[in-house]
Amino acid sequence: MRALLILVILLAATLGGFYTFSNPSQPVLHLQDKVIFLLITDSPIERAKGLGGRKSLPEDTAMIFVFDAPGIQGFWMKGMEFPIDIIWIDGEKRIVNIEENISPDSYPKVFSPEQKSLYVLEANAGFAGENNLKVGDHLNFILSK
Repeated sequence: MRALLILVILLAATLGGFYTFSNPSQPVLHLQDKVIFLLITDSPIERAKGLGGRKSLPEDTAMIFVFDAPGIQGFWMKGMEFPIDIIWIDGEKRIVNIEENISPDSYPKVFSPEQKSLYVLEANAGFAGENNLKVGDHLNFILSK
C-alpha cells in the first residue's frame, strides 16, 4: 500500500511538472536550463502596485510589467520590503538596461533607462548576475494568460 501511495505521489508530481512546461497559458521565462514563472502586471493599477507590500518573491518567480507602447519606464521602490533587480526589455525582447540590487531604502528615487522599453522585469536581487544577464541579451519569454 505504501509503495502505491509513493507511486501516486511521484506520478502526480511528474504530471504537475509536465503540465507546467506544456501549459501555454502559464507565463514563463526560459533561461538556459531554468524556467522562471512570471507574474504578469499589465494594467495601470497593477503596475502602480507592482511587488509593493509583498514580503518576498519565490526564487523561481519574477514579475513582468507589460506596457501598451514602448516608452521610458520609471520605477521606484514604494512599498517594497526586499531588494530587487530591475531589467528593462524592448519590443524585440532585448535587454536595454539593468539595475541590480535596488534597496527599498532608495525610495523615492526613480530608476529609468535612457532607452525605451515595452517590458520591465522585477526579480529578487542577484537575479541578473546569477543568470549572467547583460544589456543586449535576448530573452525567451511567453506571456499568454
